[in-house]
Amino acid sequence: MDDRMTDRTPRVVVGVDGSPNSVVALRTALAEARRRAAELYAVTAYLPVDGGWAIGPGPAPDPDRRKAAAALERTCRSALGTDPGGAPLTAAVVRGPARHVLTDLADRPQDLLVVGLGRQGPLRRLLRSSVARDCVRHARCPLLLVPPSGLARDYRKGLRRWNGWLGRQADDMVRTALDDDGVPRA
Repeated sequence: MDDRMTDRTPRVVVGVDGSPNSVVALRTALAEARRRAAELYAVTAYLPVDGGWAIGPGPAPDPDRRKAAAALERTCRSALGTDPGGAPLTAAVVRGPARHVLTDLADRPQDLLVVGLGRQGPLRRLLRSSVARDCVRHARCPLLLVPPSGLARDYRKGLRRWNGWLGRQADDMVRTALDDDGVPRA
């Protein structure tokens, strides 16, 4: 941690994962940081795909960390441009589960934790816990949950429609490529 994290200056900590919802959360966090005269901390948490077992002692390249850093940079540029305007910004990539990383960083009563609410279907909710829900349970500071924007909802709808259309096109291509017996045509 750098020295500013131990300072008593109010902080606004926002979780960023590269999704359209995190862009909205980052913009909301910037507005809150300006309003509170606080420092803005944009944080991306990541877990290595291999669980971290492949990384031995010494400095080793971590492709998962690089991907997370690239996603954080893209999201910050998309949400804030090149200048956050009025609030000191610290961007950090931290290894660990998002719920633990965020609640550990926003650990003081004067901090504010900002988390975007992603929509989860019933199956995904059953298989995977929500970061927002876990932050609600474990936060030691005020928490601001940011709902998805209308644009993000429209994007998801359009993506579902596109995937449906693409799937139908692929099915048609397979049908035309196969005989009635299921044998490829020459």
